[in-house]
Amino acid sequence: MNRVSTSSGLAAGAAAGLALGVVQALLETLAIAFLHADYVLAPRVFFNVRMYDAFSKLYTTAADTVGITVSTQGFLGVGFGAKFTMLPELLAMNAVVGVVVGALLGLLAVAVSALVSSARSSAGSSEDAAGTARSLVLALAVGALVLHALDWFAGVQFPVDPSFKEILRNMVRNFIFDGTVVAVCVVVVAVIPARMLAARLAAARQLPALACVLALAAGLWLGLRPAPYLAALPGGTITGAVPAPESAIAEGYNVVLVSIDSLRSDHLGSYGYDKNTSPTIDALARDGVLCEHNSSTTAWTLPGHMSILTGRSLLGHGVVADDRMLSDDVATLAESFSAAGYATGAVVSAPYVEARYGFGRGFDDYDDKTIAFATHGESYKRVTAPLLQDTAAKWLSGKADRNFFLFLHYWDVHYDYAPGPPYDSMFDPGYEGDMDGRNFYFDPRVNPDMDEADLDHVLALYDGEIRLVDDHLAKLRGTLNELGVADRTIIVVTSDHGDEFFEHGRKGHHRTLYDEILRVPLVIYVPGVKAVTPVLQMETSTIDIMPTLLSLVGLPIPAGVEGADLSGVGWSGDEQWDRLTLSELYRLNSLNCQVSLRRQGDKSIHHLNRRRHERYRTDIDPYELDRLPVEAGMMSELRSAMQRLWPVYWQRVAGEGVNELTVDDETEQRLRALGYME
Repeated sequence: MNRVSTSSGLAAGAAAGLALGVVQALLETLAIAFLHADYVLAPRVFFNVRMYDAFSKLYTTAADTVGITVSTQGFLGVGFGAKFTMLPELLAMNAVVGVVVGALLGLLAVAVSALVSSARSSAGSSEDAAGTARSLVLALAVGALVLHALDWFAGVQFPVDPSFKEILRNMVRNFIFDGTVVAVCVVVVAVIPARMLAARLAAARQLPALACVLALAAGLWLGLRPAPYLAALPGGTITGAVPAPESAIAEGYNVVLVSIDSLRSDHLGSYGYDKNTSPTIDALARDGVLCEHNSSTTAWTLPGHMSILTGRSLLGHGVVADDRMLSDDVATLAESFSAAGYATGAVVSAPYVEARYGFGRGFDDYDDKTIAFATHGESYKRVTAPLLQDTAAKWLSGKADRNFFLFLHYWDVHYDYAPGPPYDSMFDPGYEGDMDGRNFYFDPRVNPDMDEADLDHVLALYDGEIRLVDDHLAKLRGTLNELGVADRTIIVVTSDHGDEFFEHGRKGHHRTLYDEILRVPLVIYVPGVKAVTPVLQMETSTIDIMPTLLSLVGLPIPAGVEGADLSGVGWSGDEQWDRLTLSELYRLNSLNCQVSLRRQGDKSIHHLNRRRHERYRTDIDPYELDRLPVEAGMMSELRSAMQRLWPVYWQRVAGEGVNELTVDDETEQRLRALGYME
């Protein structure tokens, strides 16, 4: 290496960094616009969706370290040109990092050349600077590739005791779907034009000063420009508070909210199932309001129940992963009842509904211990409905003289499917095989190619679990009768998600947003009040539970609630409307970010971190087998919905911070046993 003067080294480094940064930004924008032209694109800081250029990765890492808020574009719409709104920010970040890193590398080149080269005149330093700049572009490119490799490897999820095949599969999956393959291509393609540009820039004597001015200007623009999403909606709210109605349909009534984990609506008689799995729920539906097309907000327990108890989507309440707690700015259903003087209690049965996540807010008594202690944390292997019923009955016995709100979380329908006699043979009495429903998620015998009779038996065991819980709901109704409060107690039955039995090749839940997962029951029974519309045909969601219950008993609906009040439609004869509902799934470690949007009979599933979009006409294709082309109108609605919710989430993350939760070893083992962690 020829000896390089300090000024030449700075010029060469700044030129190399600026050139590579500019070319990277342009190529990344073009790559994204080409690859995602027909798709809605999520913000680049959206959970674990990674960037395709190394300089932006460095910038955001440094910004996180020093606490600088990185403003980012929102969800970009369909079309090649729509993606170019990201270019100014990319150019700014690349200019800042490129000049700084390049200048430092240039100074390093000066030091190295001084050690390995003989002293020479600095004459012709412009030519030396140009040649050095070309070399430094290569060095920066190699560094960028190393950074991408480290970022890729850090994101690979390794299961406990993985096989070589699992390790290789996960590494290849991440390399493709986290954007590393595109990032590598961007760097490789950028090298030749960046070397040419760097040489020209380095030859200009004013380059060091010009580069510093550009970097400073870019840094000021990034740091001082208003962050549009922090001020988008005051207080993080989506709608203003709705005052209490002047006259309520069930003013002064008590409320029992029942969530039956993993319960699909299509396995209930009231939803058309041909087996007698749910006589108690069916009776409540006959005398109340049944929401025929009801969807959960997600595919797993934690965020699903948080939506039920806050009336918000996942982005709305912010508990999108198992390391998040509910923020103080989100009102809960229990808090509303407590503020109105109700006694509030809950009995729950699973790790993902423990009080630590924020579920206990507003409850006088939140019992997440009784069942966990009785089963040593392995409630998924035990029959827990009897203990839950006894615990609930004891709580209710002391509340008969005042208004109360009781939340019950039944766990038995969740796998494993081992309901015990007589339920284990109730719906498949002639089965002679050896499939018993235990270890359902991990048993390799439970696979898409399993014998049809064995799969039918697994489904029969699932149905047996439903009947087990339903029979205990009958006992719950008996308790309410014995206490003399049944005639003024609203009962709601719903679920957080369903389970898959290979309808789309998978089993269990927490991986997809197909209807075997999303379609869950919503039955609302108000004793003594006849429903005008006993079956709602419109699309409804589990976020509708909170506003509907508060309206029924005459309480105000807090600001920020996204759900619809269904009381007018069900009991006052208000007209049903063409409802748009949203479901979300953000599984960070598995690079699985999906959003489902639906109207009556039309549903889309958009995969935010890969080039995939699914659309189905569920009115004529209820099993979602015939995938249709992308429809521009639905994509536009999807972008509008996400653009409306994203500011609420981003304000909480970037402005106020999120309440993070550390999962302890015991809880991690329990979740791993359920298949939620690998």
